[in-house]
Amino acid sequence: MNDRQFCKAFCDEVALREVPLGYVLKTPFRRDDGDAIAIYIRRHHELDAFRLEDDGQTIGYLEAAGVDLDADSRFEALTDLMREYAVHYDERGVLLHTGYVHEANLPALAVKFSAFLLRVYDLLLLARNRVRSTFRDDLIAMVESQFGASCRIDLNVPLQESMKDYVIDILVRSPGNRVLAIYAGTSEMKALEALLFWRESREQKVQHVRSMLVLEEAKPRDIKDRTLSRVMNSDILLASMDGEEIAIRRKMEFNLLN
Repeated sequence: MNDRQFCKAFCDEVALREVPLGYVLKTPFRRDDGDAIAIYIRRHHELDAFRLEDDGQTIGYLEAAGVDLDADSRFEALTDLMREYAVHYDERGVLLHTGYVHEANLPALAVKFSAFLLRVYDLLLLARNRVRSTFRDDLIAMVESQFGASCRIDLNVPLQESMKDYVIDILVRSPGNRVLAIYAGTSEMKALEALLFWRESREQKVQHVRSMLVLEEAKPRDIKDRTLSRVMNSDILLASMDGEEIAIRRKMEFNLLN
């Protein structure tokens, strides 16, 4: 092992080419959509200096992916990063950029600016976690409005002592002792949890219990097709909140109260 091996891994994908405003630098890093992160190097001829810029699409990409930069937490996170990395935002040009530096300082600045852009894209994780949390909260609210007056509703609990390792997102018990075990399908892990609970219920021959996996949209990108196929081939009730709230309510009521 030597440093050249690491240098090769980092540098093989780096490419620099000349463009009208100066240069564009392709970095070895990628956004989650697979596109390489590019840095533009703008030359100021009068100052004989350069500054680094994003491609002008970073802010738009974040907003399109669900990052609400009008929200206080997201805006504060972005401004904190800009302050930490000495980066400025040009609202008119929709550009994130550094200050001007001499050519000798560009390589070190490019490394720092790349780190900044990677951390900016981490804001996507905040957005996705927020979406998952909001979806789960909406599902809980729907269940409570539907059955709160007539059924017992528990959150994040096992069905019974013999299944204490299988925690259910929303457990609804009817007066007739029928049970609906509802999982919020926010991730691959949640879909697998629903499958494992369904399988264990069969193994223990648990009576009057139905498992249900509720998705936010009909084709969730966070759950593998193979896992969805396994759910569809099981006895698990599968539903999507994507414009089907009335159908979900009816399916829940039919399997719990009838």
